[in-house]
Amino acid sequence: MAMLCGSSSSPSRKPIEKKIVILGDGACGKTSLLNVFTRGYFPKVYEPTVFENYIHDIFVDNRHITLSLWDTAGQEEFDRLRSLSYSDTDVIMLCFSVDSRDSLMNVQHKWVGEIADHCEGVKLVLVALKCDLRRVETENAAITPNLINQQRTHQSGSDVDNSTKNMGLNNSNSESRNNDYITYDEGVEMAKKVGALRYLECSAKQNKGVNEAFTEATRVVLTGEPRVREAAQQEDNSSGCIMM
Repeated sequence: MAMLCGSSSSPSRKPIEKKIVILGDGACGKTSLLNVFTRGYFPKVYEPTVFENYIHDIFVDNRHITLSLWDTAGQEEFDRLRSLSYSDTDVIMLCFSVDSRDSLMNVQHKWVGEIADHCEGVKLVLVALKCDLRRVETENAAITPNLINQQRTHQSGSDVDNSTKNMGLNNSNSESRNNDYITYDEGVEMAKKVGALRYLECSAKQNKGVNEAFTEATRVVLTGEPRVREAAQQEDNSSGCIMM
């Protein structure tokens, strides 16, 4: 098989070109992830993306890779336009936001089906975005017992349990689940369901785990791994990137 990066005697090898499509619900954080990775800044204002392509060079395992990164619109009205981005894709970074259970459910109920329709068998990594929000929840958790105690002064028995649920602790209503962020274990479970080769968590706002996410997505292509594998859990506390 011919080498992709030129002759071994060549003094400067040509970069390996790979295409990554970033997919997921609208407003889940895809464009912010790409902006931080390619340009080094976090956008302050949300502007919906219709379609955008980035070219970015990285080195993975001593190999020079030129990435073609395709940012896609997650909104339903752009379904037909989005389908044009799938050709010749090497790996898809399928994203969801930890503060949106709809975005997680759509991984299985919408996006995997669309991927199968347009590029069946493509390698897949699952990426959790906005993971810094979990820390905000932890910092605010100290006030929660006081709120519950106030409810207990007026209610008793099962009514207390119901009041707790209505504050967002185990309620299916999206408006009352402000503190019900998607956990790491839930992300891993979804990754297994959809046959992802990696599960990654990062925060574009804090620039934690962003570079590692793209490095791992690229490594999936380079190593030629099968689409479904059993993966050991790894955690890199220094980078903020969590991998399955």
